[in-house]
Amino acid sequence: MSKIPYIGRFAPSPSGRLHFGSLVSALGSYLRARSLNGKILLRIEDLDFYRCKDEYTKAIIKELKVLGFEYDNDPYIQSKHQDIYREYAQKLLDKRDAYYCKCTREDLKHSPCKCKFLHLVPNDKQAMSLRYEVDTSITSFEDSLLGTVISAPLVDNFTLIRKDKVIAYNLACVVDDALEGVTEVVRGSDLIDITTSQISLYRSFNFAKAKYIHLPLAMENSEFKLSKQNKAKAILDIAPPSVLLKEALEFLGQETSFFTPSMTPSQILDKAISNFNLKAIPTMPKLCPSLFL
Repeated sequence: MSKIPYIGRFAPSPSGRLHFGSLVSALGSYLRARSLNGKILLRIEDLDFYRCKDEYTKAIIKELKVLGFEYDNDPYIQSKHQDIYREYAQKLLDKRDAYYCKCTREDLKHSPCKCKFLHLVPNDKQAMSLRYEVDTSITSFEDSLLGTVISAPLVDNFTLIRKDKVIAYNLACVVDDALEGVTEVVRGSDLIDITTSQISLYRSFNFAKAKYIHLPLAMENSEFKLSKQNKAKAILDIAPPSVLLKEALEFLGQETSFFTPSMTPSQILDKAISNFNLKAIPTMPKLCPSLFL
């Protein structure tokens, strides 16, 4: 029986330029894939048009090239493939795993949603969201770095398509990972809590579930992760690519004794791939290097 080839991905949201947390995820996913002689794909998750900008999409793609990352596909832009997500949302409707909901956020503060019992049909008079009923019996998953993670779904339902027609992250993420053949998802630990809900979606679609690695979060302080929402600095405005890669490698617990300032990003990545050690990656959040705060 032939072994399934490894396929990984990096999937940034273009709501800003690359910050140090972005680089950690990009580097971790890249090293894992390349160390296993696998493919690594680039996906731009730009469906939330209120937050995502084309200028940031262009900047991220350019900055990843400057940092030496070479992907095995042209960047996959989610906003150009919305019909696919709507097609798969309809599959969930047909199975009665999804339902239309008229509740507002204010409604849900006062009482649980009962729309799944009403069999609502969308109309021009009232905007409705499309919601998914989570299989709450899924309460754990295996992580290649963390081992068995106990994580019950946070909610018993979540939005697939918002009232304003924006396709939600969970739907697009699971559909894309499955259709692109992603065998392992390497991402930040801030997404651990939604993993069992996404596994529920995999099951509803009868998709082969991916494996997972959740990387340590780069923290701004003891309470907040480094993020675009917290106005994290654009890394390429701070230091040259070689220094950025060295800092990210050290953050991930990887060997850097080979590093010299004269090395190109590609040379650094090649060395890092040959020395990659999954078990050396920390399992707890870490303070971001002060250079990037």
